[in-house]
Amino acid sequence: TREVGFDVETIYPFKDKLFIGSRNAMYIYSLQDPAKPDYLGTASHVRACDPVVADNDVAYVTVRSGSTCGGAINALIVYDIQNVTSPYEVARREMNNPWGLGIRENRLYVCDGNAGLAVYDITNLQDPQLLKKITGETFYDVIATEDVLVCMIDGGTALYEYGSNDELTQGA
Repeated sequence: TREVGFDVETIYPFKDKLFIGSRNAMYIYSLQDPAKPDYLGTASHVRACDPVVADNDVAYVTVRSGSTCGGAINALIVYDIQNVTSPYEVARREMNNPWGLGIRENRLYVCDGNAGLAVYDITNLQDPQLLKKITGETFYDVIATEDVLVCMIDGGTALYEYGSNDELTQGA
């Protein structure tokens, strides 16, 4: 058992690392021995809600204001994690009220509350480019599976199928 503190928002395993998003930092642990995760590094930020997902050399974090998490920033933050003991910010995208996020191939899906679901091209991992926003729902969280994008929205769940040309089609 490892104590990681209070206010944990997200636990995201990726390869041999464990990324923990809390209200004031992203923590990185090694999973070389899963029974005894070893602390590797921290990227601190202002106090805010902090979901996190990671890819090979970057971690994506959302911070939001206007909740019990505190803070005044609403943004998607990209951290370089090539040196996991010293992660550092490489990009920031301002958002309205970001919540959960997910990765599938070269796409990053970010729930932006009542502003919609933001779809980013992350072909260049450190420079996410907004492709589009899906609006009409309040999006809180997303799970990007291989076959379907599962979104937690206000009042329930929405499923989207991946199509050609980066289209998402709402399923039944």
